[in-house]
Amino acid sequence: MDTTLFLQYLRDQSLEEGRAYITAHITALADLDAIGILLADEALKQLYNPFLSLKLSELLIYLGDHTHHLSSHALGLKARGDALVQVGHYQAAIESLDAAGEEFSQLGDEGNWARTRISWIAASAWLGHVEEAIQHAARARMVFLRQDEPYWVCIIDHNTAVIYSHIGRYADALAMYERMLEIFPTLGDQTESFMKRSIAMAQVNKGLNLARLGKFALAYSPLQQAQESFISLGETSQVVNTEIHLAELDYIRGYYGSALHRYYQAQDTLMQHDVHIPALQAALKLQMASTLIKLNRVFEACALAQQAVELCRQPSASLPASEALREYAGALVASGRLQEAVVALNEAWELFNQGGFEHHALATKLQQAEIYLEMGNAAQAYAEARILNENFAARGLLARSVRAGLVMAGSLLEQAKQAQRTQASEHGEQQAFFIQEATSLCKQVALQAHQFHLQEEVYKSQYLLGQLYALQGDTARAIRHFAAAIAQIERILDDLFFDLTPSFLRTAWAVYEDMIALYLQQQQFELAFNYLERARSMALRQYLKASKTQFDGQGEPEETVSPAALQEKNAAILRLQYELEMWQESYRDYSVLLADMDTSVSPTVERGIIEAELKRCEAKLNELFERLYLYKATTSHSPYTPQVHKAEKRRANYLDIAQIRQSLSPNQLLLAYFLHKENLVIFAVTNEMLAAYENPGGAKQLKRLLPFLHAHLQPGGWPDPQQPPHQGVRLMLHKLYQLLIAPVQDKLPPQPGYLTIVPYGSLHTLPFHALYNGSRFLIEDYQVNYLPTSSLLQSPASIEIKRKTSTAATQPPLVFGYSGRGHLQRALEEARMLAALLGGRCYLEDEATIARLIEEAPGSPIIHLATHGHSRLDAPNFSSVLLADGRFNVIDAFSLNLNACELVTLSGCETGLALSGGGDEQLGLGRAFLAAGADTLVMSLWPVEDNATNELMQLFYENLLHGDSKAQALQKAQRSLVHQAESLYTHPYYWAAFRLVGDASPLTYQRAENLSMARKIDSAKE
Repeated sequence: MDTTLFLQYLRDQSLEEGRAYITAHITALADLDAIGILLADEALKQLYNPFLSLKLSELLIYLGDHTHHLSSHALGLKARGDALVQVGHYQAAIESLDAAGEEFSQLGDEGNWARTRISWIAASAWLGHVEEAIQHAARARMVFLRQDEPYWVCIIDHNTAVIYSHIGRYADALAMYERMLEIFPTLGDQTESFMKRSIAMAQVNKGLNLARLGKFALAYSPLQQAQESFISLGETSQVVNTEIHLAELDYIRGYYGSALHRYYQAQDTLMQHDVHIPALQAALKLQMASTLIKLNRVFEACALAQQAVELCRQPSASLPASEALREYAGALVASGRLQEAVVALNEAWELFNQGGFEHHALATKLQQAEIYLEMGNAAQAYAEARILNENFAARGLLARSVRAGLVMAGSLLEQAKQAQRTQASEHGEQQAFFIQEATSLCKQVALQAHQFHLQEEVYKSQYLLGQLYALQGDTARAIRHFAAAIAQIERILDDLFFDLTPSFLRTAWAVYEDMIALYLQQQQFELAFNYLERARSMALRQYLKASKTQFDGQGEPEETVSPAALQEKNAAILRLQYELEMWQESYRDYSVLLADMDTSVSPTVERGIIEAELKRCEAKLNELFERLYLYKATTSHSPYTPQVHKAEKRRANYLDIAQIRQSLSPNQLLLAYFLHKENLVIFAVTNEMLAAYENPGGAKQLKRLLPFLHAHLQPGGWPDPQQPPHQGVRLMLHKLYQLLIAPVQDKLPPQPGYLTIVPYGSLHTLPFHALYNGSRFLIEDYQVNYLPTSSLLQSPASIEIKRKTSTAATQPPLVFGYSGRGHLQRALEEARMLAALLGGRCYLEDEATIARLIEEAPGSPIIHLATHGHSRLDAPNFSSVLLADGRFNVIDAFSLNLNACELVTLSGCETGLALSGGGDEQLGLGRAFLAAGADTLVMSLWPVEDNATNELMQLFYENLLHGDSKAQALQKAQRSLVHQAESLYTHPYYWAAFRLVGDASPLTYQRAENLSMARKIDSAKE
C-alpha cells in the first residue's frame, strides 16, 4: 500500500470514514508494527493541530483493537494522551497515558513507556501534582540515558524545565534550556523540521526564563529567533504563542502600545488560520486584559478576563484556571470592584496551594496586599508586602520584589499622611519614621526598577519619592522627583499611539497635576504652564501629525523595514480598512432601521435585538479603528528607538510659553484654565507676559454653578417658552464671570480685542463668550475663539506660511441639509440659502449621504452640515450627525482628508460636546474634524433652536464674505441676535450655543469673489 496516500486519506476524511477505510484495506496492512509507528509518528507530527492528532490517535487505537495488535493500541493511547494535553483535558490525558504505559510495560517496551511520561508529567503538573511529576520525569530520564537517546533526554528535560518555571526555579530551568540548545544541533537521528521545531521551543522557554530573572534585553533575541522558525515551519499556534510572549516582554517593560499591537496581530493570525485552541485563546485574552488595565480600559479588560476564566474553568485544569482568576481579579480591582476581586483571589490562592505552585500563590498574596492599600488598610498592606518582598528577593524574582516594594512604600506614605493629620507629638515621631523608611525603600525600588527597565515601576517610585518630599515641605526635591516621574511617563507615552495616550494618562495625569501645583506654589508660573501643556491633547496632536504625513507626504520616513515586512504591513492595513468599512455599513444600516422603526407597532423584543446589534457593531468598530492606527503607527514608532530621538520628537509636538507669546498679537489675550482638587487656576498670557491667578475654592464653586447654568439654558424649565426668563441665567453668567474673567480684568485687551480660551475639564461645556459682567456679555466686546490646547495656537507668520504651502482648495464649498424625515425643515432652508450665498455645492435630503460627504469633502474649503447632531459621552467614537443613509460618526470623520478645509460648521444639536479623557483630551466630533485637517470648527454646546440657528448662520457667513475674521464674523452674528429688540433671541439659549474652535483668521477661499458677493448683498439690503 502507498503509505503516503494512506495517511493523506486518514488526515482528510472523518473518523468514521477513516475506520471504514482501515477495515476495507486491512489485508494490505501486512506489517502492523510499521503501520502503527507510521500513524503514531504522524499523530506526533500533527500535535499542534491537536484535533487532527486526536483523530489519528483514535484511528490508531481502532487499528490495534481490530487487529489485536497491542503495540498499535498502546501507541494510539499514547498519541491520544499527547493530544488531550494540548487541548487542556489533563485528567483524561493522564488516564490514557497511564493505560498506554501499562501496555508498553506488558510488552517490555521500556523506551515507549518513558515516552508516555513526556506528556504525563505536563498534565500531572498542571493538575497540581508537581512532586509526582518531577519524580516520573527523573525515572523516564534514566531510561533514555540507558538507551542512549539524547534527543528524548532533551524532551523530558524540556518538560521538567517547564515545571521548574512554574514553581519559580527559573535559574534551574534556564540551565536546562541552555544545555538542550547545545545538544539539539548535534543530533542526527531526527528530521530537519523536527529538530528545528525542538530548538525553537527551547529558545522560547529560554527567553521566558531570562525575562523572569529580569534579563529582559537578552530575552527578546531567542524569542524572535524562535518565531522565525515557527513561521518557516508553518506552525500557526506556536507563532501565536511566541507573539504573546513577545508582547508580555513589551508589557513588563511598559511598552503597552507595542504589546497591544502584538496581541492584535496574534488575534488576527488565529482568525485567519481558523485556529481554535482554548488554552491559547485564554492566554491571549488574559494578556490583552492586563494591557488594557494599564491603559485604564477596565470594562473591556473585565470582559476579556471573564471570558478567559470560563475557557479555563475545567475540572482538570487547576493551573490555567487559577492564573485566569488572578488576572480577572486585577481587572476587578481596576474597575473598583474590590470585594469581588478578593473572592476571585481567594479561589486562585486555594487552587495554587493545592497544586504546589507556591510562587504563584505568593503573587496572589501580593495582589491582595495591593487591594488592602486600595481599601485604606495601609498597615496590613505593609505587613503582607514586606514578607512577600523578602520571599521574592530570595527567589530572584526581582520584578515581583520591586512591585512588593512599591506596595510597602505606598503603605508607609499613607501612614505618614495619617500621622500628619493628627497633631500629637508622638504621631510626629511616627510620621518621621514612616517617611524615612518609605524614602529609603523608594530609592532602592527606583534603582532596581531602572536597572531592569521596568518603566512603570520607575515612574511610580519616583512619584512616591516626590510625594514624600512634598509632605516634608522639601519642594525642590519633590519637583526633581516629579520631573523624573514625568520623564519616565513620557517614555511610556512614546510607545502609545493616538487614543491609547489619553487612556494611560487618565491615572498618570495626577503626576502632572501635582507638578503644576508645586510650581504654582513656588510662583514659577511659566514652568507650571509648560507642564500643563506638555501632555495635553497629545492624541489630537498625534492625529494631526499623522494626517499631514498621510495627505501631504511631508512626514518623516519610516525606520528601516524589510520590503517583505512593509508589504505585509500594507496588506494588513488594507484588510483592516476594508473590514472597518464593512462594519460601518452594518452599523449605519442598523441605525437607519432603528430610526425608522415605528415604536407603536414594533415589539420591544425587535427593538432590543437591533440595539444589541448596534452595541456589537460599536465594540467591533472601536477595536478595528484602534488596530488600524496601531498598524499605521508601530513601524515608524518602535519602542526601541533611541530615547534622545523620541524626546526631540516629543518636544516638537508642544509649544513652550515663549513660542506661545510669539504667536499672540498685541491685542490678544490667551486664557488657559486648570482645575486641581478644589483649586481653580487661570493663566493669562499676552505677547509680553504670563500671569497666574489661583482661587483655592474655585473648582468647588464651579462644580456647584455649572449645573445651575445649564438648567437655566434649557427651555423645558421655563414657565413660558415665549417669554424666556433672563434674570436667572444672567445671574449665573455673572457669577461665572466673577469667577473666571474678573480676576484677569486688568489684562483684557482694548476693545475690540481677541480672547483665546483654552478650557479645562468641565469648563469645555461653558460658553465663555456668554459670560456677563453685569451689563454686557463678553461677546459684545471681544472676538472669542477656543482651543483644546495652547499648542495648537498659530502665529500670524505661521498662518501665512501655511496658506502658501498647504493643499489648495480645488472644489467649491460643500453644503448638506437633512431634515431627519421632516423634523428640521429650517435645516433645508439654511442649506439652500448658504449654498447660494457661498456659490457652493448643495445636497439635500436623500442626496445628503455619508458616501457623498466622504467622496466630496477633499478639496472643499468650507463644509457646512445642517442636520441633527447627537453627542455620545458614553461612547465618544459614535457621536454623530444624521445623514440620509445613517449617522456620520467620529470614526467616519477621522477618515476624511480636510487639509484644504478652512471651516467646518456643524449646525446641529450638541455637536461640540465631548468626553474629557486623560490629558484633558476632548473625545468627540470636534477632535475628529480637527484631526482630519480642518482649520476651524463652529459647533454647538446644547440642543439649538431651528429659526435662531438659521438666522445666526446667515449672518455669520455674510460677515465672512465681507472679509471679517472667523471670530469676528461669529461675534457680529451673535451680537446681532443679542441686540434684537423685543425678540426671543436675546436670551443666551438662542445665540450662545455655537462657539468657534481653532484658527480665528479670515477665510482665504476666493477672497475677490467673496468681496464681490458681499457688495451684492449690501446693495440688496439698501
